[in-house]
Amino acid sequence: MATEADVVKAVDDLSESGAASERVALQSLGIGPNDAKVLRFLLAREDADEPVTPRLLSEMLGISSAATTALIDRLADAGWVERVPFPGDRRSIVVRATVDEGSPARRLLAVRRSSVAAAAARLGAAERRVVADFLGEVARGEQHQMERLRSREEGTRPA
Repeated sequence: MATEADVVKAVDDLSESGAASERVALQSLGIGPNDAKVLRFLLAREDADEPVTPRLLSEMLGISSAATTALIDRLADAGWVERVPFPGDRRSIVVRATVDEGSPARRLLAVRRSSVAAAAARLGAAERRVVADFLGEVARGEQHQMERLRSREEGTRPA
């Protein structure tokens, strides 16, 4: 029978393996964390056939529109993304990843997603629901604790 300590260790192991695979991906691809986050976001939205605007990227990353433009410029110059007219509104643009299907880069960017999907496929529907609920609760708990710590830290800074 698994104990609470076993669950904590499994989540810690998952965090460590995620950090290690992220380091390998970033180093192999020669990109930064925000670059990888944008590429993963674009690939996920591409799979769902949802257009991604610079504004949406800016909101997702929590950065200014100028910083988003610089990031898109950098990724476009490196050949990772392209700008195309927004469907039905040629004044707006959509950002799309140019990572070829089946390329090593795409596989590196999808290590976590593909590992999770493979493990989830071995579970029954009820087990998947328990795991999804548990992980969602962990994520919300971390976010809540970080918000509390951040607000305490802001309260202790000199004006």
